[in-house]
Amino acid sequence: MNVQFFKTKVIPCHLAPSEERRALELMELCGRCAYKSEEKITENSAKAFVQMLKSHGHLSVLEHSNVVLKVEPKGEKGSTSNGLENLRLQLLNLLTERTGFHRVAMLQNGPSRVLAVAGNFRSWIETLGVLGRHDPSLGAFFQGELQKHFPSIFPPLEPGSQDFPFTLSLMGQKEQLESLQNHVHSDLPVFVFKFICDRGITHEVVRHRVLSFTQESTRYVNYRNRGMALMVPEELEACFDEETGRFTEENPLVRLWIDRGTMLFKWYQEDLARGLKPQIARDILPNLLKSEIFVTGRWSGWKHFIGLRDSAAAHPRIRFIAREVRKYFEGLGLSPEL
Repeated sequence: MNVQFFKTKVIPCHLAPSEERRALELMELCGRCAYKSEEKITENSAKAFVQMLKSHGHLSVLEHSNVVLKVEPKGEKGSTSNGLENLRLQLLNLLTERTGFHRVAMLQNGPSRVLAVAGNFRSWIETLGVLGRHDPSLGAFFQGELQKHFPSIFPPLEPGSQDFPFTLSLMGQKEQLESLQNHVHSDLPVFVFKFICDRGITHEVVRHRVLSFTQESTRYVNYRNRGMALMVPEELEACFDEETGRFTEENPLVRLWIDRGTMLFKWYQEDLARGLKPQIARDILPNLLKSEIFVTGRWSGWKHFIGLRDSAAAHPRIRFIAREVRKYFEGLGLSPEL
């Protein structure tokens, strides 16, 4: 099989869904990217796939998600509730100090205030464990609402005996985005992108640890039948046609890179043929190997990513990615300079 070349590409997947079916479908897509088993996706495969990941403790894929719960005081809507502020402080202590990836924001909703608590599925699972040990009634209060909207992820509990002076409701994607556009520090929605780039660049991407990642795995993917897929080096960009996936001219540099890829792929196949597993045979694969990676995070994380990577000092391929991400957020009215 011939060596194939690809250009770096950024595919926005937009906000993490607030509806269970779509959330499960996104997580399945991310998870199957790691094994390149997307062909196994069916109309009803997402629930079983995500529950399998959860049962095996593979919770990193569950980070490609977001649940924002609104906490509002019962009774007079226009009144300011000291209890709501006390709850905010209590949650800040329990959620941000003991678990990760949460956001707790007090928002003004007309004359009244709303406490918004955001977290991905993994952080909510861990948080319910923390609350179960330190404040079981409060844990049951949140789990009841989570279970109502995401029964495939959160098991039911016996109703708590304590009556809280608050109501809980789910904040949808549109309201999440509006909250960010109006209160840029609320940082509630989660944004998902798919990058198609080389493994050298993914090594730089995953250094942004406030983001979440699921990447095509060279441990489990066998490239024997897929061929050698490489990203286009900068010195060949001028003579590469992205539409056809072919080079528009023959020159010594084109031939050099094709010969390099062909030789590396030949060695990889030879190692597989003598019995090595893909996770061992991958040692010969180059940094330029094409890779697909889903990257998820809140605006604060993406803002930091753009600030560091859309820079003259950055590698040109990751700078291209950062510029595409910047364009997406500018289309939402969000500027990294603010």
